[in-house]
Amino acid sequence: MSVEIVLIPVAIALTKEIAEGIFRKLENKDSDILILETRMKDESLLKQALEDWDCSFRTLDDIGDLTFPSSGHDEVIFLRNHTGCYTLVLPHTANQTAYEEWLSNVENSYTDLLQQQVYQNLLERAQSQGLILEQEERLKDRSIQLTYILNQ
Repeated sequence: MSVEIVLIPVAIALTKEIAEGIFRKLENKDSDILILETRMKDESLLKQALEDWDCSFRTLDDIGDLTFPSSGHDEVIFLRNHTGCYTLVLPHTANQTAYEEWLSNVENSYTDLLQQQVYQNLLERAQSQGLILEQEERLKDRSIQLTYILNQ
């Protein structure tokens, strides 16, 4: 399945009518769209996760009506909701089960990337605070346990 992703970042200048129209469709659970909620908030990590799944994406400055192409490849839209998380908006004709599975894979990639970012930040900050890494253990649930000692 070839998928093109459209990201709508918070900082773009959408006209009031366009933004209201999109959110009205989302709030009314309009029958011509499917909405899948995510926990993803960071646009750059989302883009990296999408690249992991060979998805092309583009950012739109002005999206006009919320429409979906009927060409040979699928196009979906990610919008930020009121909590700052991205919401996946699909045409009602989309295979919801397939997209839920695809979105789960993207979220797993996103989580791995987020964990790597937090891990690197923690290592850098701990060192600058005078902490010495004593032990690093990777657990079965793919989490990482770090044990530090104070450098006195």
